[in-house]
Amino acid sequence: MGKRKMINFAMPGTGQYEDVEEEGMPKPCAMGIPWVNVDTLSTIARRTIPRTGPKGEILPPQPVQRKA
Repeated sequence: MGKRKMINFAMPGTGQYEDVEEEGMPKPCAMGIPWVNVDTLSTIARRTIPRTGPKGEILPPQPVQRKA
């Protein structure tokens, strides 16, 4: 399987890079940077899928922010 270097912004200095084994699943090259496929965003916009936390619990809706 493919291996590549990944940068971790939480680690200071030159030791930020790690070798990553993908195991057939794509992974982001930079940890701590959120990434979502554009098609995924359009699917979520069309469906009424509730937001969930890391353990699958349903989160309250986000407050609507108005521009001043």
